[in-house]
Amino acid sequence: MSTEHQPTDHEHLPGDGHPTREHEGHTDHLHDGEWHTEEKIHTNHDGEHYEGDGHETVQHGDHVDHIHDGHRHYQHGDHVHEHGEVEN
Repeated sequence: MSTEHQPTDHEHLPGDGHPTREHEGHTDHLHDGEWHTEEKIHTNHDGEHYEGDGHETVQHGDHVDHIHDGHRHYQHGDHVHEHGEVEN
């Protein structure tokens, strides 16, 4: 039995070999019995994002993304989730 959306510290990208499903407007990957959201992880991101770090922020579901170099980033522990490019 699989569980829903477990936080990860690794990437899941299209074609990575894991079974996928469409779920609430995004793609999930089944990994070790858990569904992980398809997203790029920046493990070598320079610095952390935090409230008041000087970057513009936008609400994204139940959290806040920081706008950094034209991308929406979400700080998750010691790594940053890439939540897409900023739309003009």
